[in-house]
Amino acid sequence: MELRDLYQRIILENAKKCPNEQIQNPSVHLHNPTCGDDISISCRYENHILKAIHINADGCIIFKAATSFMKALCINKTKTEIEKIVMNFSEFMTNDKKINKQLLGDAVILQSVSHLPMRIKCAMLPFKAIYQLVNGDDNNR
Repeated sequence: MELRDLYQRIILENAKKCPNEQIQNPSVHLHNPTCGDDISISCRYENHILKAIHINADGCIIFKAATSFMKALCINKTKTEIEKIVMNFSEFMTNDKKINKQLLGDAVILQSVSHLPMRIKCAMLPFKAIYQLVNGDDNNR
C-alpha cells in the first residue's frame, strides 16, 4: 500500500467519525458557500479547560475529516493551547514554513490538501470555528 493510499484511507475513516449532534443554540455557525460545508459548535469548559465540544457538521470528506481531527486535538485543552493548534494548522495549510507537526497529531495527513487551493477552506473551516468559539468572536457568519 502506498503512503498516499494510506492517507486517503485515514481521511475517509476520520470523515466517518465526524460529529453530527443536534445543537439548540450554537455559539458559532460557519458556512463555506464554495463547497457547502456547514458547521455549528458550542462547548463546555471546566476550570479553563475545554471539556466538551458539541458539533453539528455536514460537508465534503475533507471538511468532515478536518472536523474530527480538530475535535480530537482541542478537547481537554486551554484556550491558549487551542489557539496554538489553530495557528499552527493555519501555517501548515498555507505556508511551507516549519511548524510543530507533533502539535497537530494525525491532522498532518491533510497536508496533501494544501496543494488544492479550493480545498484549503474545507480543511480550515472547523479550525476557524473553534478559534472563534474560544475567542468569543461574534463575527461568525
